[in-house]
Amino acid sequence: MFLGSGGLTVRQPGFLDRVASRVVFHDSYAKRRFMPQLTARQHALIDQLRSDGCIVLERYLPARLLSRLQQDLDAALRALKFEMPSLAQTRVDPVRHAALIDNFLYGSPQQLKAQGAAFDRDEARDYEQVLRDFNPSTLSVQPFGYSPAFREAWLDPFLLGIVSGCMGMVPKLSEAYVRRNFPAPHRTMNHFWHRDLNTPFHLLKIFFFLTDCARDTGPHEFINESHRRLDVLNGQRYFTDPEVDRAYPAGDPRRVVSEVRAGTVIIEDTRGLHRAQLPQTGYRDLGYAVFVPLRPFYPHRNYEFPRAAYRQFSAFQQAFIPDAMLV
Repeated sequence: MFLGSGGLTVRQPGFLDRVASRVVFHDSYAKRRFMPQLTARQHALIDQLRSDGCIVLERYLPARLLSRLQQDLDAALRALKFEMPSLAQTRVDPVRHAALIDNFLYGSPQQLKAQGAAFDRDEARDYEQVLRDFNPSTLSVQPFGYSPAFREAWLDPFLLGIVSGCMGMVPKLSEAYVRRNFPAPHRTMNHFWHRDLNTPFHLLKIFFFLTDCARDTGPHEFINESHRRLDVLNGQRYFTDPEVDRAYPAGDPRRVVSEVRAGTVIIEDTRGLHRAQLPQTGYRDLGYAVFVPLRPFYPHRNYEFPRAAYRQFSAFQQAFIPDAMLV
């Protein structure tokens, strides 16, 4: 997938795009030699993922691993190991921030802070105080640096085999994080319908549900086949609910609503239309793994992966971790 001249239009790659990809992302293609032989089940899931753009693996994570993930996340949040600055819904003023609200609260944490709509580390005393004083809609954690459980789950060989088989390469795990979402008066960016625009070509995401997810706790939604139907709802950063409802009315079988149990894993081609609903009650814990090929000498450290832990994984698993992430 490359972006059109407007920057917001998704289109399928042509012949020259594919040739360029082979050159620019040579390393990801070369590392296919590390791929284990795929099973019949993996092949079937890859076919479904290519056709629908989404596969759901109900309660995939083993109970013991899920418990470790939940405990490690909760400990990190209570130790204030989440990203800051972070949006403070209590500081979003409908008048002062009208333009920001109209723009889907779109902006970097630093931009939100500059506009007086975020809180920072020097204001956070403890977890309960953060919730009480700032009513954050999202708290984000990067867990690889301290949690063997998260490294184990995100580098699951069966899931990585599906990703590699579908993409025809061994891409990089470019982003890895967990979000705890809370009820909030204002929706932000990923809570609106959108197509992901953060890569010029291949893209898959894995979503790890660490809590039960029902209608009132903010299910994830995806429109099946929309990663191939680029003639419908394309060319904007976000789309309104009425726009999507007109194209895909309620009850349309292509609308996938993730009312699932904790431990469920979903793999998506997020070129397709998707959104994460805000919880109405409680909270939702959802993990994200973003897979794209990266150019050589990629400089950005999006997360930290300990070198000692890295050496414990197979060559296939190691191939997903960019050098820039190793510490």
